[in-house]
Amino acid sequence: MMKKVISCHVIDPNNIGDLYSTPSHYFDFPGYQVEPLDIRHVTPENIQGKDVIVGGGGLVFARFRDSFGELVKQKKHSKLISWGIGQQIYGNNQLDKIKKFDYQPYTQGFDLVGIRDSSYLDNWVPCVSCMHPGFDKKRDIKHEFVVFSHKKFQLEFPKFPKMTNNHQSIDQILDFLGSGETILTSSYHGAYWGTLLGRKVIAFPFSSKFYTLKHLPVIYPVKKWFEAKFKVSIFNKTLHESPYDNKFICNHDNWRDYLKDCRAYPDSLQENRDRNLWYYSKVMKLLAS
Repeated sequence: MMKKVISCHVIDPNNIGDLYSTPSHYFDFPGYQVEPLDIRHVTPENIQGKDVIVGGGGLVFARFRDSFGELVKQKKHSKLISWGIGQQIYGNNQLDKIKKFDYQPYTQGFDLVGIRDSSYLDNWVPCVSCMHPGFDKKRDIKHEFVVFSHKKFQLEFPKFPKMTNNHQSIDQILDFLGSGETILTSSYHGAYWGTLLGRKVIAFPFSSKFYTLKHLPVIYPVKKWFEAKFKVSIFNKTLHESPYDNKFICNHDNWRDYLKDCRAYPDSLQENRDRNLWYYSKVMKLLAS
């Protein structure tokens, strides 16, 4: 009977990062039948006796801590592996919180640990989406700037081409990102993918994960994200005002001051891919042991 390995991640068809950040999307596991499992729905019945690979996205987060605990609790004679997971901290003083962050609840009991956060050094394994073949396509620059926003944290640059991560096609997203000389983004994967495409990036962060990229974009110091509001006005008089559902904006008046620090990382794609290939060999060796 073929062995089973669980590909454990967030399954959300409306989140482009989750869709393309799981190892089983790019790597084969010979001798194993791969089963997807939403990490939010971990139970003893669906993981018992199966090897588990936890991969993709900001899973090192309090919302998923109980699921990590359940995975370790039910481990027994199975293998437990993490691949490219990362933390995300919200609120003020994010850089200070990164330095003090405790990974132990998300690593203890695992047989092999791969963290996408660059500070994790020997266990650094970047998001596996770098393996997507779409990065090999040559794209011409058509615009000086393009804007790629997180669907919840949106950037307002009316004069530039724009797109959000609420999009189902990674190929169309890569074409869009690649069309810009410089990418203005509030999306983690917008910053990551833009860098892999060899473009310059200015990131407007809403959580700590932007600071953990190894090939760091220019970080614009967003002071606060404000609830976006819909206004009906006439003759400069507001007649009606109401908040958008789950949409925030930020001030970025002096963003051009940060352009001088922008740089491209032409070797980043190969470096990220090499690291994932290295980790894949470690994973296969462990599964075979």
